[in-house]
Amino acid sequence: MNKIDNKNIPNKLLLILFYAFGMYIFSTIIFLVSESVLKYYFPNNPNNINFASTLTNLFTYIILFFGFMFILKTYYTEQFKQFIKKFGYFILLAFAGWIFSYFLNFIIEIIMIIFNFELRESQNQEAIVKSFKYPLLIIPMVVFGAPFVEETIFRGVIFNYARNLKIPYKLNIILAFVLSSSLFGMIHVFAAYLASGDPTELILGITYISTGFVLTLLYYLTNNIFVPMLAHFLQNSFASIMILLLPYLEKLFPEEPLMQFIDILLKFLHIK
Repeated sequence: MNKIDNKNIPNKLLLILFYAFGMYIFSTIIFLVSESVLKYYFPNNPNNINFASTLTNLFTYIILFFGFMFILKTYYTEQFKQFIKKFGYFILLAFAGWIFSYFLNFIIEIIMIIFNFELRESQNQEAIVKSFKYPLLIIPMVVFGAPFVEETIFRGVIFNYARNLKIPYKLNIILAFVLSSSLFGMIHVFAAYLASGDPTELILGITYISTGFVLTLLYYLTNNIFVPMLAHFLQNSFASIMILLLPYLEKLFPEEPLMQFIDILLKFLHIK
């Protein structure tokens, strides 16, 4: 795969700084303010932290979404035109990538079981599931915001930057895959690791990294940011549907074997 022109790489430094500011500074401010307001008006509500966290995620991704759209309007327009030209092919490729991501995670988690690693949800996943108590707030962020923002950063910026480095023997491509996939995986578990000190959080990040690898592969094969965005959208949409349906499934199918199967299925539906 040939390198792409530097002019097609989103503004690297600006986008990364804007993303970091939004995710780690702006979001902290929103959380502290919203939690304080909720605590003042509803001092005895046990859901204050969960609601403040959900609200924080929504507002953070709204700011990032519109900021990215403003900064990269031309980039998205050109990419979308290319996407429309190969619409059917790109749709099929995104769908295949989505399925392959689940297969790859399945293999990885089998290997973890063989090595006696106790599978569980990451703290990131647990927090997102709790946020579905407020579906109108969490779904726009999970289904639309995360795919748009994260694919722009990890594929559009980081992958493109690394693969355009002048490194011999195509090591730039390997570096691009490693950075794009591993950084994508680590953002979903590293904060929880720092907070808890539990190294198993980092191990759980392997499945996120594998998903990041598939999304990176889709972008590498197509040079179109909307293909991994679509695969990311499909995965998060399906996971969201399953989370919302889980209480009803437990009522409709109370039999233990079936619910065990549903629980196993849900373990593979990581929201990215």
